[in-house]
Amino acid sequence: MLDKEKFVTIITGLCEMYNQKSSEFVFNVYYQIFKNYSVERIEKAIMNCIKSHKYNTMPKPATILEFLEGSKEDKALSAWIQVMEGIKKAGYYNTVEFRDPIVSHCIDSLGGWMWLCSQDKSQLPFIEKRFLELYQIFMKREIERPILLIGYFDAVNCKKGYDTTKVVKIGFVPETALIGKDN
Repeated sequence: MLDKEKFVTIITGLCEMYNQKSSEFVFNVYYQIFKNYSVERIEKAIMNCIKSHKYNTMPKPATILEFLEGSKEDKALSAWIQVMEGIKKAGYYNTVEFRDPIVSHCIDSLGGWMWLCSQDKSQLPFIEKRFLELYQIFMKREIERPILLIGYFDAVNCKKGYDTTKVVKIGFVPETALIGKDN
């Protein structure tokens, strides 16, 4: 959680730099937007933002957020890279779950996991373009729950009443990477 006092100092300095009046309202709005980030990350994002900010107005929260998280286009492209990783790792036959719930909704809208995996490589640039568009649309909908994307094995097993196979997880941090880290 973000230290509010340090954050107020940062925003006060930012306001002074751009001759902007600071107020309780401005502090609260900025704090609510950035409260889930560390002071270090916010300071770095603001410094990078200031370096490239071309106007004499105080950067809006959305501008600073782009330096924290990347643009919508950056996020969509990163998600497409995860999709390609998923195709290589799980393929047509395995059921997958993506950590980013927007990814699974995009794939479902395109036609589903098995459909995507069965497409010819020559079609991938067109599918990628549509995926990137869908991703940006779904980002606005605040999707929080992923859809399990069914592979061929589970599709057949479910029809026959058999157990499902193990789900291949894409984009999740392996549990072994968390050992020894403070949570």
